[in-house]
Amino acid sequence: MYEQAEPVRLPVSGPGSRQTSGPPPQPRPVRQSGSRGCVRHGKGASDKQREDQDTSSHTYEDAEAVKGYATSADRAYPGGASGRRGVCSFLRARRSCLAAGIAVLLSLCAVGLAPLTFSTKQEISQLSTTVKRVQDEIRQRAATVDALKRDLDALKRDQDALKCYQDALKRDLDNERNRAATIEPRLHAIGKTLPSCPEGYTMWRGICYKAFDTRKPFSEAAAACREDGGTLAMPRDADTNTFLVSLYKAVPNNERFWIGLHDQREEGRFEWIDGSALGSYNAWGSGQPDNAFGKQHCVLYSNYKWLKDKWADALCYKLYYFICQAAPGCP
Repeated sequence: MYEQAEPVRLPVSGPGSRQTSGPPPQPRPVRQSGSRGCVRHGKGASDKQREDQDTSSHTYEDAEAVKGYATSADRAYPGGASGRRGVCSFLRARRSCLAAGIAVLLSLCAVGLAPLTFSTKQEISQLSTTVKRVQDEIRQRAATVDALKRDLDALKRDQDALKCYQDALKRDLDNERNRAATIEPRLHAIGKTLPSCPEGYTMWRGICYKAFDTRKPFSEAAAACREDGGTLAMPRDADTNTFLVSLYKAVPNNERFWIGLHDQREEGRFEWIDGSALGSYNAWGSGQPDNAFGKQHCVLYSNYKWLKDKWADALCYKLYYFICQAAPGCP
């Protein structure tokens, strides 16, 4: 049994298609497999035969007809294959454009994100620098804190040692006080037996001295000192000389004071009242001794401004104050 397939119109378009309008060409007869036989197109086919086709297999036959048409269209019409190629080319072109658009979009995104990326890198770099600086400061402060702790510990140890030393000094002071309390009565008892200076005398380096405010000539002054068991003062060194100056300055209305020095036995050869030579030390004033009038053979502390507190020779019979010295004696 032969049946004629219903023609199916398919629009063919594309850049390669040469068909512009009109009905599509009639498909070739499709031979169906099985007992249905073949469908032939011939001059003697009538409409009645076409109407007698079995409608029960219409769906299946339409699908087969469409498939056969697609295959026969490629063979029957020159523009069929080129149309498909055109469609494929168009799709490829669309895909290429789409890929190019995506690439351009990605490039634009990259260009737009470049400043943001650069700014982000700068911020990250600045943040890293800040973090590093903060870490360095933390390390420095930690080192400072450790040093302060060590200093505090050392100070605490020193304070403890100082406290121990203070306690030791306190104990030593208490011991010395106890010893002084024990020794003082003994010293007082011993002092009663020690030699003492005559009344009005002041001891200096084991010798007693006294400045008299009575005027006498040199010889009488020496005699007055002998009555107290001594002689006129003999300042043989600078310290003793300074002490005697301070001593006679304590006398009211002090003027000139005889000391135990003279050259009465030989002019220009001065000796002490005990007969010993002058020695290397002296406290002569400027231009002294000058032996004025040819008779100045005794020595005193001068009160002239240009000879203040210095030695000068003078006339032995003149009346002046005098200083005596004596050895301590038993009471």
